[in-house]
Amino acid sequence: MQMQNCSVEEILSRSWDRKIAHDLLSELEAYTGERLSATAEMRRFLACKGYRDLLERLQLARNGRTSWNALRSVAYAMREYALESPALSAATFRTPVSDCPEWREAHARLCEFMRGLFAECGLNGGEAELALCTLRSLVRGFVVHEVMGSFVATFSYTDAFEAAVQIFLSGMSTLSAGDSAAVPVQINPLKHIERSTK
Repeated sequence: MQMQNCSVEEILSRSWDRKIAHDLLSELEAYTGERLSATAEMRRFLACKGYRDLLERLQLARNGRTSWNALRSVAYAMREYALESPALSAATFRTPVSDCPEWREAHARLCEFMRGLFAECGLNGGEAELALCTLRSLVRGFVVHEVMGSFVATFSYTDAFEAAVQIFLSGMSTLSAGDSAAVPVQINPLKHIERSTK
């Protein structure tokens, strides 16, 4: 199979999204031996599988941990899952379609798990929703840059992600109820990053 060079604009376009979806659809049909009649059906399949797989991964990451330590571990598990299974991970970032109870249920189970974890950190209601949106954006954005190699190679991705997670935890702790729930800054977020101005 010959690979074609594509621009970033093509990759991010809806037409590129359709090409990927149709290619995945063909692969799934070949793998399962079943005819999946539409791209929407394939997206539901991938999203439901992605939600279930991600939830299982996050539950394992949280096992034996609570509050901020659990949240840190879950953030790392989200990144690892996105790096290992980019298509399934991307499917879990889509808004559930209104006509698919399985998709909505899988989405709701993952959100319920995360809300429970945020509640342990003193984040409830709108604060928990903000934390979830921020964490998903952080992980997805970081992984996209990591996969595309768009970071300057003067530091490790692990160190950069650790700094980003620490900044996220510190920021979310300011929203939590009471000073006792605040997570102390454990590292200097920029300590591992060489500054190009030196």
